[in-house]
Amino acid sequence: MLLEILIALTFLAVASGVILKVHQSRLDLDRASNQRLVDQFAIENVAERLSHVPFFELNETASNLQGNSNVQITMEPFSSGTTKGRHLLISVESGNSTLTHHLWRFEELE
Repeated sequence: MLLEILIALTFLAVASGVILKVHQSRLDLDRASNQRLVDQFAIENVAERLSHVPFFELNETASNLQGNSNVQITMEPFSSGTTKGRHLLISVESGNSTLTHHLWRFEELE
């Protein structure tokens, strides 16, 4: 009988340890997912702000937004036929990966 009680207590201890590890892993995954969502919202917010800025103010506004947050913004000019514009690549480090958002702004016609 004593042996059965020891085996049952050992099983209970092992099962409790496994349950705690699974619970901790889930909490870590939830935290990582929440941080990734926060970072995704941050780059989408920056992209939305830059989409409403007049074309001639893009450089200055992008520099200000980059200085006030942890996002990196790179701009490259492009042209397609007679249309010119800027391609903005907005990125942020999120955990072990990099999140990116592309924004294409066309030069405003006069």
